[in-house]
Amino acid sequence: MSLLIIVKPSTKKHSKKSLNWLLDTCETRQLTYCIFFTTGNFEHDCEQIKVQLSKVSKVVVLGGDGTLHLAVNALIGSHCSLALLPCGTGNDFSRGFDCHIEQWRQALFNPPIAIDIGKINTRYFINIAGVGFDAHVVKAINAKACFSAFDYSWISAKELLYYNAQQLKGVFSTQTMQYPNLITVFANHKYFGGGLKIAPNADLSDGHLECYQMRSGGVFYNVLSFIKLLFKRHQHIQNLTYSRLTSAEIMTQGLLIEADGELVGETPAKISVHTGALLFHCPIKKRLQ
Repeated sequence: MSLLIIVKPSTKKHSKKSLNWLLDTCETRQLTYCIFFTTGNFEHDCEQIKVQLSKVSKVVVLGGDGTLHLAVNALIGSHCSLALLPCGTGNDFSRGFDCHIEQWRQALFNPPIAIDIGKINTRYFINIAGVGFDAHVVKAINAKACFSAFDYSWISAKELLYYNAQQLKGVFSTQTMQYPNLITVFANHKYFGGGLKIAPNADLSDGHLECYQMRSGGVFYNVLSFIKLLFKRHQHIQNLTYSRLTSAEIMTQGLLIEADGELVGETPAKISVHTGALLFHCPIKKRLQ
């Protein structure tokens, strides 16, 4: 077996610890490997990873949601399986499994299972894509040289007071809707925004995306909505629409789009789900559900 190890350069102790563990494991199991260090240039990194996929059978990501997003976009359509050792800042995708690091390490050698992957315009996403305030927060965070998990909550709270919601018009499944958009998310898994559990029933293998459309209602209402989201009570928000879908289209132009916590462009946008599109090494806790 040959591995491609994708690493986001980091000075964090747990990142170095995970890499050292993986290299020691490769030596013990006599596995060949090569290491790719990301540069932050998505297009360049994606193409460089694709070039190496013909030489390996498994890709292991050491990083967070952004590094995972890069790997997913490079792997789609390949024969390689994907494994993850979470060591990013937000780790929203891995948070949805509720597993500790030993279970993630063991998952590298579990048989992979086919999981669904979402797509918004040309970008694939493994976790959640969104249009509206969440993308606005991602843009604000990207303006910082470095950030912590606390910054997600702090910047969200601060920006919410000044956020100017825009009208969104789209087709969700077959229903045309128009509303003042606070957030509209398409969830393949459960968490986003540094630990907000917006889609508790999302399933990686059910062939659907969970869609949450949260309408804006003024500063007070918007703050109250996010407080309910923080405490997992957002299902009771009056101006929220929930649905399960396989496709959607947003016609409004100029709204920011984020996918897996990365800014990926602006609307208009077409959203779809690709069933069983990627082989992923899930932790045991998830596999037994």
